[in-house]
Amino acid sequence: MNEREIQILIDKCKKQDTAAFAALVAEYRQLVFRLAFRLLCDEEEARDMVQETFVKVWLSLDKYNREYRFSTWIYTIAGNVCYDRLRSLQHSPSGSMQGISLANISLSSGEDMEQSLINKELKELILRFTHELTPKQKLVFMLREIEGLEVSEVEAITGMSAEKIKSNLYLARKQIRIKINLMEDNL
Repeated sequence: MNEREIQILIDKCKKQDTAAFAALVAEYRQLVFRLAFRLLCDEEEARDMVQETFVKVWLSLDKYNREYRFSTWIYTIAGNVCYDRLRSLQHSPSGSMQGISLANISLSSGEDMEQSLINKELKELILRFTHELTPKQKLVFMLREIEGLEVSEVEAITGMSAEKIKSNLYLARKQIRIKINLMEDNL
């Protein structure tokens, strides 16, 4: 769906057209779920965050600024919802996030089997170590490194300055690198 079609759906949604909203949800549900799952590492939590995100989208459509892409606005809402949840889980005694699965992260088919396994193991380690980052570091790392968004998009989504994003990204990378190096030293 192109941006013009999305804008038409948004206009219909503002007139309480639930069918148009269902079309928006269908278009962006996977994007929101992917971000939520990568941040929270829990399928059920991610589904809850998808629902919460789209409730907030519906309730605040009149605040959407057409100057930005709609996907950036949805990332902003989803990122904030997940960030709040990460912070609450961080302070909860049962808030530990385990069981990260990489089944949905594909490897390029042109790699040889050994390199493929090394890459998969490295991806698993990186994702496992992201749950030990602060919520801000994890959000920035996931948006920039995993989702592949530009710094300007991460700025729009998080409200952080480019310097703050780069600082959090640097600290996240450094922490992950240290943990990987410690594992290698222990082998």
